[in-house]
Amino acid sequence: MNAKQKTFSVITLGCSKNTVDSELLIAKLLDKGLIYKDNIQESDYIIINTCGFIKPAINQSIETIKNIIQTLKDNDLKGKVIVSGCLVSRYKDSIIKRLEDVYAFYDTNSFLQIADDIEHESIQKENKPNRLNLSSLAPDYSSKLSKFVSTGYYSYVKIGEGCNHTCSFCTIPLIRGKYKSRPIEDITNEVRKLVGIGIKEIILVSQDTSFYGYDIYGRLSLDRLLESICEIEGDFWVRMLYLYPTTLSKNVLKIMAQNEKVVKYIDIPLQHVSSKVLKAMRRPGNKDYYKNMIQTIRQTIPNVIIRSTFIVGHPLEDEQDFQELIEFLQEVKIERAGFFKYYREKGTYSYSLPQIDYKTKSRRYKIVTSVQQKVLDEWSKQQVGKTFKVLLEDKQNGFYIGRAYFDAPEVDSVIKIPVQKNTKMKLKLGNFYKVRITDYKEYDFYGCPC
Repeated sequence: MNAKQKTFSVITLGCSKNTVDSELLIAKLLDKGLIYKDNIQESDYIIINTCGFIKPAINQSIETIKNIIQTLKDNDLKGKVIVSGCLVSRYKDSIIKRLEDVYAFYDTNSFLQIADDIEHESIQKENKPNRLNLSSLAPDYSSKLSKFVSTGYYSYVKIGEGCNHTCSFCTIPLIRGKYKSRPIEDITNEVRKLVGIGIKEIILVSQDTSFYGYDIYGRLSLDRLLESICEIEGDFWVRMLYLYPTTLSKNVLKIMAQNEKVVKYIDIPLQHVSSKVLKAMRRPGNKDYYKNMIQTIRQTIPNVIIRSTFIVGHPLEDEQDFQELIEFLQEVKIERAGFFKYYREKGTYSYSLPQIDYKTKSRRYKIVTSVQQKVLDEWSKQQVGKTFKVLLEDKQNGFYIGRAYFDAPEVDSVIKIPVQKNTKMKLKLGNFYKVRITDYKEYDFYGCPC
């Protein structure tokens, strides 16, 4: 009689880099003969890939772990909860005592070991009293690994891991270590495989995407990587996320302007514009530098969309600094922007600085999001009547759901196209179509195929 096949489910919290890690782990577990389940109540192993970046993400990770454990207990289920990812890497000294019912812990370096340990039944609580599995070696992101695509018609491709910057508010270098690039050939091979199975949007990610290649080629090499990817045959987009202000090269901008496969979308977190606050954040640049940079980007790439993120309430941000940020947003009119309240994180330089009270941070957050909403509404209304190439990804509630080049998945808007049964044009998910924007409501667009 054959032994019952083991089942598993994976819950991913946090950023797109975590999504890549989960996809690699799922693929490896499938290769080992385990069966993937969407329902945790049908799983022998429930793996939670956590985020440990800032306090809200940490709280979400811990709450998720506790809720799943309680669900298993309430239903008298024997599923084993395994916790991996950034939360483990950051809190390895205390996490075991805090979460006693977790079966085993794996950090950001050792997570792929889960598949081997399950296969060989070497995850045994009684034999591993500390339940903690760590590794000093970074995981192998080679294209030789199988990859499970969990995101539909787009796929995140991790081109590097870690970060060499020392931003005063950020814990990523503590969690992920120094920057390590993958070779161009290996990334290109992965992209070729993804395009071959029907993926229509390749999204290049790392903690500092524009720093790519410096550690292995001795120069910033994102331009070379883009050129290599764009040589791959097929109808697909390439998008880049998490570029850095001082490592985004003019060569990259030129390739974006000249090659149709690279979407005209630049995601470049600025975090602030006040010289004083940026210095306290241990970040380069100032308001004038950023203005000139954005002007150069827009002059080089017609119809480019710029996305950025900003932090309000940093310990050294006073009202004058905050007003400088507001005026910058009103003048420069970045099309896409996200905002975060500063969170005090142990292990960072700014943890020891005098802190701004939560009420002030909340007030500034409310003001800045209101200012940006006006910028977004103004830009969005200008798109009505225009026609764009749109990737159809879903169908729900009487609408096809798609994205144009100015919409990154999970963070930006979508385009809703009414399902019309009598139309001669039969739309198919996973294809590109020309769509004319007919309306804009709140955060989303509405359109019709041309």
